Amino acid sequence: MPQVVDLPPIGQRNALAALVKVCKETPAAGEPFKDFRTRLRAAKLWERERPLVILRFLGAGGATVKPSPFMQAVAAAANDDDTAHAILDRLWELNPLLGKTVLDLIAQRAFGKDELYKVLGSSAYRGVLPSRPAFETWLQIGFINGMLRSVGIAVLPGPRIERYSQLAATLDADEFLEEDKPEPDPIMPSGDDDAAAAAAPVAEVAAAETSIPVAAAAPASVSSPLPAPLRHLTTEGVPSPRGRDRAIALSRFANEITDDILTETTTKLSSWWSEVRSTSVTYQPSDFGLDTEQWVENADEVLYRVAVAAALAFRLDRDRAGVIAAFTALDQAGVLADLYQGTVPETLPAQVDARALMLASLAARRCAEVPELAASLEGRASGAEAFAALDAALGRGLFRTELFWIMDMLARLGVIRYDDLADFTVTPHRIVRDTLFRLGFIASPYATDARSLIAAAKAARKAVPTGPADEILTLFALTAGCTYDCAHRKTCDFPCRERLE
Repeated sequence: MPQVVDLPPIGQRNALAALVKVCKETPAAGEPFKDFRTRLRAAKLWERERPLVILRFLGAGGATVKPSPFMQAVAAAANDDDTAHAILDRLWELNPLLGKTVLDLIAQRAFGKDELYKVLGSSAYRGVLPSRPAFETWLQIGFINGMLRSVGIAVLPGPRIERYSQLAATLDADEFLEEDKPEPDPIMPSGDDDAAAAAAPVAEVAAAETSIPVAAAAPASVSSPLPAPLRHLTTEGVPSPRGRDRAIALSRFANEITDDILTETTTKLSSWWSEVRSTSVTYQPSDFGLDTEQWVENADEVLYRVAVAAALAFRLDRDRAGVIAAFTALDQAGVLADLYQGTVPETLPAQVDARALMLASLAARRCAEVPELAASLEGRASGAEAFAALDAALGRGLFRTELFWIMDMLARLGVIRYDDLADFTVTPHRIVRDTLFRLGFIASPYATDARSLIAAAKAARKAVPTGPADEILTLFALTAGCTYDCAHRKTCDFPCRERLE
């Protein structure tokens, strides 16, 4: 069973009625995806930036959309009670661990919403942490369908809770976590002519790489195929990792790329990289005038400045020197200090870039919503918990892959230390995920949520146990000519899915 934390906003009666109408009007024989999407738009259920959310909840997708078992249950509901149970059954199916945790708590006493969320953000909860708005959406669906009820800010059992309390009682959290794995994402037609459907949900670049509003980003003016934070990399003087060892026989990984094969790949990567002797020129805290002493004096402001640096590095579409120059201009003009204090800058010198200012403003607004975030990171028991807290605070439509970059910067500052920290300091850029997929370290290069990005970051660390794994894997792909439909598949000695084609 999965742990879905992003749900459509159907916690209001008009939205719920619209969902029911869509389910009832979907032809049993199916309809073209374009027509289905048109009806979702008319019902105001289609989110252009997050189309997979409603499709995942409905369990629908493909070129021809047919009613899923959930949609059939909603369509067949004879009354409000049947409809509510169909919706709640789906809510439970998509994340039983979250349901069990909340229901077990409110069975003891009334809990405030913030109290519940604090429990989810603590080490007591080992599931995927939803963002605060996503948790609010989950609660509202529970309220309107009667699993929960609210009295003021308190959450209590609702009139339809009995069925789900029984399910909660029989769910073993340890067994669930051992067996838990995400369901495949809904299929989006790749040939669709609608820009909203053909955008990041399919290629997942916009939705998974970052979700800072596109209006805040610069036009794609740089010709490099690499994401902005990796554009300092060069293959000049870097030897090819191919042709160095005896090729691993296809028969050894024809059915599955096993752990022993992956271990050999890790060894081969390590051997190659040890001879490259490349000096990393990735961003350092000092590039942005940050040091450990500043963290001691005002940790939250340092974290805010790191968040601004991440926004610029990923979305300003400049090279390393350009990003540092933009940050420095904002800092020297006093703009960063003004934004952090929540005041309007008195003057804006000509050297302050308008896009950089917009990105800094977005980061400042989000950081202002989570005071004492830095202190909460220091108090976490593991890197996984710290990342979850960072995602809950700075995710929510603002940062995605940037969060790993932020964790890496904090690690470089030496202000956070965890045994598993290395798993969260590799930025899982798309080129990194593509390379990991071809080499067999992950089952899919696609990543639409924090959980799948974390899995990719951990896989990157498994492939490259030490050093800047994202840079190393990217340079490997570039120097080896490692791509889909690879031209070297007949001569490459690495065990790779391309050689199986």
